[in-house]
Amino acid sequence: MKKQICFFSFILCLCTAALHSIEIPALTGRVNDGANIIGSKDKEELDSYLSAVEEATGIQIAVLTVKSIEDDSIESFAHEAAETWKLGQSGKDNGALLVVAFAERKIRIEVGYGLEDKLTDTKCGMIIRNEIVPAFRNGNYSEGILNGVKTLGTIAAGNEVYSESDKKDTESDGSPLAGLMFILFWFVVFSSLSAGRKRRFVPWFLLSSALGGRSSGYSESSRSYHSSGFSSSSSGKSFSGGGGHFGGGGASGGW
Repeated sequence: MKKQICFFSFILCLCTAALHSIEIPALTGRVNDGANIIGSKDKEELDSYLSAVEEATGIQIAVLTVKSIEDDSIESFAHEAAETWKLGQSGKDNGALLVVAFAERKIRIEVGYGLEDKLTDTKCGMIIRNEIVPAFRNGNYSEGILNGVKTLGTIAAGNEVYSESDKKDTESDGSPLAGLMFILFWFVVFSSLSAGRKRRFVPWFLLSSALGGRSSGYSESSRSYHSSGFSSSSSGKSFSGGGGHFGGGGASGGW
């Protein structure tokens, strides 16, 4: 079922791309800051780090920030940008792209076919929520992007960052529809049990508890400290995509 949902989501992205109105910027390097939200020093650090990741693993990761995507969706824009730039090695499809649409306050991590086993949708969602969003909400855009990119590179290289309990908590949240059905089921049960009684507040209490008391699994305290494991590298060489392809894997978020 999950694969079917991902497939239809991918088809929807392709159809939406046909109506694409925003021109994809030219790839000028590993860090493409069209929104001008990354400090010069942090941009150099990002470029150096991503260069070291590529030299050590062959994985190509790039950053793209834009002022606005207008009426486009972050998913279709990011997918088209990644496909246009062809990040990753041909045949290995080991590329990833972090996109920030500033006006819309949207974030997307787009993952190449070859990295989907490491950079799963769940992990990409955790990177956005744990590493990027908290800094963005405080106006620290450079910090958020640095945190996100270094975590992205660490996981893409095959190193674990989040504990198994973190991932299980996230995955156990399930879909919103499943949660709603669970709540409605117990609401009906307790409403039936309390019919004819004055204590009709019971189901409403349970409903409010279920809606408001559920843990998101992304609390700041659950974060694990991690080191990137990559030494700085000189990034004087020109950068271009290696022919990689993308199938719609990744995650989106906002702040």
